[in-house]
Parts: sequence; C-alpha cells; structure tokens
Amino acid sequence: MPTCLNCGAMVVENFCPNCGQKKEVERLTWRSLVGEIFHFFTHLERGFLNTSWRLLIWPDRVIGEYLSGKRKKYFKPFSLYLIWVAIHLLAYQLIIGWMHYENLRTGQETQTFIVKHSNMFGLMLIPILAFVLWLIVTRSKLNYIESFAVIVYTFAAVEMLIFFQIVIVGLLLQRNFLTDRFLTQIQVVASIWTFYCFAFLLRTGGIKYLIPRILLALVVGILINDKVSALVAEIILKIKNHADA
Repeated sequence: MPTCLNCGAMVVENFCPNCGQKKEVERLTWRSLVGEIFHFFTHLERGFLNTSWRLLIWPDRVIGEYLSGKRKKYFKPFSLYLIWVAIHLLAYQLIIGWMHYENLRTGQETQTFIVKHSNMFGLMLIPILAFVLWLIVTRSKLNYIESFAVIVYTFAAVEMLIFFQIVIVGLLLQRNFLTDRFLTQIQVVASIWTFYCFAFLLRTGGIKYLIPRILLALVVGILINDKVSALVAEIILKIKNHADA
C-alpha cells in the first residue's frame, strides 16, 4: 500500500487521510509552477472576492454563518483583513504618486503620525475593541474570541470602504483626499457601516437594549481608539526625536 510522501501515513484513495496531500505528487516543473499560480488566483477569486462582496452587502449573513460553523466558503477574517490592508496601502501610495497630492491636513504631529500609520494602530487596537464589544454588547450571545472575529471582519470591511473612497475621490474625481474633511468622511462612513453590521448581526440574539448598547460600544470604542493611539504615537515620536537628537 502506498504511503503519503508528506507524513508517511497509508493512503488508500487519492488523498492522504491524515494530512490531506495528494497521493500522486508531480515533480516541480515550469508546468507545475504555472498550475500553482493559476490555482492561487482562481482560489483567491472564489474565496476572497466572494467573501468581500458578501461582507459589504450582507455582513450579518457572512459573519453569522462563519460563527455558526459554515466556514469553508468564506475567507478567514484575519487573512481577509490583512489583504485589504495591503490593497488599501498600495492604492493610497500609488494614487498620491500619480496625482501628486500634497498633505493638506491641519492636525498636530501626533495626529499626522496616527493617520499615516492608521493600519498599524488599527491592528494594535483590534483586541481592545473586541473586548469593548464583548463587554458592552455580546456577552450573552458570543464569547470573546467570537467577538474578536466579528471585529476583524468589520475592520476588513472598513478597509474595503476606505479603498473605494480613495479610488473614487482621489482617482476618478481627481480630488485631493489628504484633507481633514476626507478623514472625517471616512470616520462617518466607517461608523455608519459598523452600526449597520452590528445591528443586523445581533438583532435576533435577544439582547436587551441592543441599539443603545451598540451606540455606547461605538462611542467607547472611538474614545479608546483616540486616546490609546495618541498615547502610543506620542511615545513613539518622543523615542524617535530623542534618537535623532
């Protein structure tokens, strides 16, 4: 009986029952490399794009089914978030370079640093904001890790929304988006979409005073986001300025 080349287990059918690798493995060639690349992009299209589209339109369905165990057809939340962070950053840098936009924001050095590194701060604050959501809203329905997954999916959708706003305003309308007004627009859109997501996802959970609790969680989350981000940014800038001196 043939054994798996990966783990050594006995293989009866086409795939190893232990690790899932194919029984027959082709030698690495140009043909196999092209096949791997083709498989990656076709899989990305089916999983990544499908999950992204559905998450924007039906966030309650996507997140609800993922939490209930229907996970095969959806892209994992953290992978989805990281890919959209990369797409957002790429579009941000490319459009600024193509259109030669200047930074017109009037914030202080700390605020400018936070905006410039918003994705780093977002990644840092995900566990904290997940705890806020769990503590104020979802304790009776979801555990902390499930609330964490909800926040990560929400952040992924927010990254998508920021990307679309940058492309529409900066590229299609050819208007400088490095302004305080555009930053406010992003925050308003993100808050509205997040409220919509939480309200529809949790509406059948039997949570008392759901809407006020969601609003409270959003306000507390925004305040924590601002305070913690400002504190961390000030520490980083002080260290940087001290090193430069």
